[in-house]
Amino acid sequence: MKKLVSAFAAFTMMLALPTVALAAQFNSPSGTTVTAPGTGVAISVSGDVSSASGSGYISVEPENIVASNVPEGVTPLATFEVLEHGDVTFTELSLTFSVGSQYAGAKATVYIEHGDGTTDVQEATVAADGTVTITVDRLSVFSIVVDESTIPADGGVATDTSATAPATDVNSAPVAVVTLVAVAGAGAVAVALRKKVSE
Repeated sequence: MKKLVSAFAAFTMMLALPTVALAAQFNSPSGTTVTAPGTGVAISVSGDVSSASGSGYISVEPENIVASNVPEGVTPLATFEVLEHGDVTFTELSLTFSVGSQYAGAKATVYIEHGDGTTDVQEATVAADGTVTITVDRLSVFSIVVDESTIPADGGVATDTSATAPATDVNSAPVAVVTLVAVAGAGAVAVALRKKVSE
């Protein structure tokens, strides 16, 4: 019985591994939204994306690294890597960072590191709804920094307290399956322990 419970627990852990990474990919103009774990910062990417074969795509993934041109001593709110794969094509993409309405009116800087090592910087002001939008024609690593010292004392703009969570296009079915398997595993362990105690 112990071997069966151990094998079941190992299988449950194996199923949970793919659910750790929060990334997405798309190949249509509708785009996608991804949230960086532990930050609450999300990025929505959309634009005139297409793939002739249907197998090319753009991937969006939160990163622990930062763009190489982020100044020393500055910590980004979040970093995302946006890459193209296969025969995907686009002219321009819109990247909208949701940083939170508490930053409304503040100066935001997006530090960009391209795949060839070149860097770029785009500056914007955080909108009332807590978003920063930039447009790009190259895909790269994007680190978003908000200068908290530039938040207007009066809030600068009206804040929207009715914010809703962004749509992420993430399929939660695997999480539900893993949860169900974990509950079943816990039941198997309880039965095994009960049998052992009664012996």
